[in-house]
Amino acid sequence: MKLEVRRGKPLKGEIRLPPDRVQAQSAAVLAMLAPGRTLLRDWQSTPEWEHVRQWLSGIGAVVALDAEGLVVGPPTDLRERSSIELDPFLPPLFAAGFVALAAGLSGPDRNVVVSCPQELSEEISPWREALREAGWASTPSEAGGTVRWSFKGRTPPLRAMVCRDGRTRFAWTIAALASGAGLDFQEPPGCPDPLEDSLPLFGLAVESPKQELSLEEEEMRRRMQRMRATPQRKLEDRKVPAVQGLSPADVRLRGDLDLAGWCAATACLRRGTDAVLCDVTLPASRSGLFTCLRRMGADIEIVRKSEARGVPSGDIRIRHGRMVGRKFDAQDVPGLASFAPLLAVASVAAEAETVLSGLGELRREGHDQLEPLAEGLRAFGVAVGLFPDGVVLRGEEQPGTEAVDARGSAEVALALHALASCTPGRTELSDAGALPVAWPHLLRVLAGDEA
Repeated sequence: MKLEVRRGKPLKGEIRLPPDRVQAQSAAVLAMLAPGRTLLRDWQSTPEWEHVRQWLSGIGAVVALDAEGLVVGPPTDLRERSSIELDPFLPPLFAAGFVALAAGLSGPDRNVVVSCPQELSEEISPWREALREAGWASTPSEAGGTVRWSFKGRTPPLRAMVCRDGRTRFAWTIAALASGAGLDFQEPPGCPDPLEDSLPLFGLAVESPKQELSLEEEEMRRRMQRMRATPQRKLEDRKVPAVQGLSPADVRLRGDLDLAGWCAATACLRRGTDAVLCDVTLPASRSGLFTCLRRMGADIEIVRKSEARGVPSGDIRIRHGRMVGRKFDAQDVPGLASFAPLLAVASVAAEAETVLSGLGELRREGHDQLEPLAEGLRAFGVAVGLFPDGVVLRGEEQPGTEAVDARGSAEVALALHALASCTPGRTELSDAGALPVAWPHLLRVLAGDEA
């Protein structure tokens, strides 16, 4: 799909964004483990969500609109089912949640088979690999363009489990909750948690148990740390509680964080911007974009922040400001991979070089997001270089192009759209069909009229 993007006017006044799609998808998956009526308040329809609603209804789930929002409930026979068939048009995160559910619901005496179209199976392979590492192995088979994974319960690995990224934590948490057995693992400080603004609303959280070390054990740990040529980050213990089911939740959906990132990126590129983004969800694992931009000198401020029922949210004031390039590494910036395309685009307005590293998860074979991002930035005249796990770029005073290709990546399309809406003339954005499906509000309101 091709979109014509015109230069937009500076953003002004208060902007209320549509509900966050990640929070909504996560809450809908968790609702499958909560018999009863889970309410998603302030839900708004999009083409993506209409497809999710139809698929959920097709598997027997409760999906109904009432005066307060969208009511979601699990199929009555979910825990007895032996198969789940995924739709090719389901969002990858939502589909991965059901793969994790299937893994957790399986057992030695009850196989659960997940059928998935080939293209979608490749997109959700990181989540399935995470399940395998935790002991939820699956036997694959393929026929007629459909991949089938047969889960047979969990065989805990002998080694200690270390969570490496947000996808891993998401898959492990959903599968552990579905199994009812809980899960213990370790992770580096600041590991992203995609369920941070959803799970507390169901009365749960991934716990951080205290580890009591004797004086001898603490001294031995310090000695081992000194002996290492490269000091390693201390891992922290985590525990998914063992529960037999979740309680139905009353979920108030907050403003979409990805669209707030789009607004922040455009504020860095559009002179005259002065706007407040109202009631945006602000989980620490996904909101690092604003911290990074402030480090570069951007005029971005969280003017109100709250944590109602353990879920962080707030208002964000965005204004145009002078920026200077910086170096950012995923090891030090939680969730950097999730907002790297928007950060790279905002860096086009910065003086000197910006370096983003530690982004190996974005460079998977067949699903490399950094390559199309780099090609897109070069089309605008931006000097860009790629290395094995990152990207380096230098700001450009007058970026512009008549045509650019997002190559099917929703995140890259969102970032390139932000840049195109801040350059003179009109830009043809190709292979960007994800935008009107996932973020139709972006095209209706935020892009603005031709300046």
